[in-house]
Amino acid sequence: MTHLGDILDIDLATGAATRRPLDEAAARSILGGRGFGVLELWRSTGPDTDPLSPSNPLILAAGLLTGTGAPTASRLQVTARSPLTGLLGSSNVGGGFGFALHAAGLAALVLHGAAPRFSWLSLSPSGVEVHDARDLVGLETFETQAAIAAQLPGPHGEALVIGPAGERLLPLACLVSQRGHAAGRTGLGAVLGAKNLKAIAVAAAGEATPVGTGDLACLARRYVRQIVATDRFNDFHRYGSTFGVEWGNQRGVLAVRNFAVGRLDGPTGVESAAIHQFFQQRSGCRHCPVQCKADVRVAAAGTDVSAAGADLVGQRPDFEPLVALGPKLGITDPAAVVRLHNRCDALGLDSISAGGAIAFAIDVFERGIITAVDTEGVELQWGDEPAAAALLEGMATGEGFAGLLAHGVQRAAVQLGRGTHRYAYHVKGLELSAYDPRAAWATALGYAVSSRGADYTSVYPHHEFDLPAAEAERLYGSAEAADPLSPKGKAALVRRSMIVSAAIDALGLCKVPVLSLLNRFDLELEAELTAFAGLPLTADELFTAGERIVTLERLFNLRCGVDGEADKLPVRFTERRLESLPDGDGVVELGEVRHELYELLGWTHEGIPAPEVVRRLDLDPLVETAMPGRRE
Repeated sequence: MTHLGDILDIDLATGAATRRPLDEAAARSILGGRGFGVLELWRSTGPDTDPLSPSNPLILAAGLLTGTGAPTASRLQVTARSPLTGLLGSSNVGGGFGFALHAAGLAALVLHGAAPRFSWLSLSPSGVEVHDARDLVGLETFETQAAIAAQLPGPHGEALVIGPAGERLLPLACLVSQRGHAAGRTGLGAVLGAKNLKAIAVAAAGEATPVGTGDLACLARRYVRQIVATDRFNDFHRYGSTFGVEWGNQRGVLAVRNFAVGRLDGPTGVESAAIHQFFQQRSGCRHCPVQCKADVRVAAAGTDVSAAGADLVGQRPDFEPLVALGPKLGITDPAAVVRLHNRCDALGLDSISAGGAIAFAIDVFERGIITAVDTEGVELQWGDEPAAAALLEGMATGEGFAGLLAHGVQRAAVQLGRGTHRYAYHVKGLELSAYDPRAAWATALGYAVSSRGADYTSVYPHHEFDLPAAEAERLYGSAEAADPLSPKGKAALVRRSMIVSAAIDALGLCKVPVLSLLNRFDLELEAELTAFAGLPLTADELFTAGERIVTLERLFNLRCGVDGEADKLPVRFTERRLESLPDGDGVVELGEVRHELYELLGWTHEGIPAPEVVRRLDLDPLVETAMPGRRE
């Protein structure tokens, strides 16, 4: 029987740790990563679980292929009930932590309860240890990683840490692994902070599994060759995802100045060439040919680049942070955006939500709805790096007006009142990401129905931007599925995207090479890679596993009290045109296409998975008879 790794349960209150195997039946059903996370969360929580209580477990699950030597398989899924949304909290991160778990013989780590004092946790061949972390209080993430690395035995340890924002249990707090890798969305850094932990470290016994020789090596080389041969490989390899900024600006899909317009008439300032001027050296995850990360060097704000010791050495932002801290804030200075992003990582703040919160604040200030009295004397305007930087620092402390923003735009608008909710752009409490939904119907629908709120990557409807019309007709029943400004075919496109995206996350593969570069949503190539786990699965089996994950995530949110009524966009996008689009376009009313998606998924008109779907996916034993909408 194939050993797929163990699940390590740790009771933080006592330090007790127990192992249980990930059995083959469960792996075939939900794979790992994102699938294991939602399944474990379903079993461990109830409808009344407080996200910041000891009863909310924090689940760190490597994908089924993570660390096996399969190309691009580096991802780790972090799952808990979200302190930002109150719903499913889920975030996916690359880097080396998933590899370290696999090297330690673990498929997942589940943290229960809370430590009795501020601590950090280490896993090593000698066992689980809880260490006093009082000397780490207040440290930023990079300082914390350096302090912990000095205490780990051997060269292959990895740590997931929180910064000041997580210590203060702020709902925009994230977890950071290495430099430039963050489990950013849905506030899971606050969950680790609520467990009285500053960090989790794995001191692995050795390197993660190499690709090896023989059939698996041939399979890996073939997969990599296909990635390298794609049209966009050189762009991603050289610039990471930063080149998407000029593409998005040309198409008019960027969230400029809190979604006021979809493009800037001139350069955004954060195009790939502008960011590339700071390039120092390329980096990335193991076993991935893309190597899309990079070290950068920029002058500290207000200093000359030649000033001794003034340079910031940090990480190149990806597409989403570039937009969130650049065009969305009206900032066109590339050095400023790099600085702001690296401050988010250092403070342990989700850069996407932080950018959205600052954009909301500037918007309502510019409109005169709030004043300097509300902002404690800070004058807010588009393009002002010092003001944005000051808000980030304040958000990490949780104090004053900036601290209010660290609770997300939904709560900030409720607290401020005065109609500010009209400019607080979120779905189910999660701030919208980089694309303006009025310029892309599948993206709009994905924002509305995503299990974690207004998010692109957990659905990833890339095909609406990059698919020949004939292929769109074949896959989705309409050539217009490949036209972002048409609603036709978008329900079928989003259904496939949701399911494939869930399967990819559960396998632990990175979506850049799999979905952006290969641009295949059929799971055929990925099915071949399951040989690396010693658990060969077909594309159909992977698709069914993805459908099972999507359905269980939906059931989890239903149990938390949210149904299809919450699957809607802020009214700005349904009532106000996006002026940069052709006449007749520019608003998205999702009612019809949303219900078409429900029907394709086998959900009711209210967005509830029908009993026959729950049974077909073998989820019926998990679902209480009291589940809303259940009919026998």
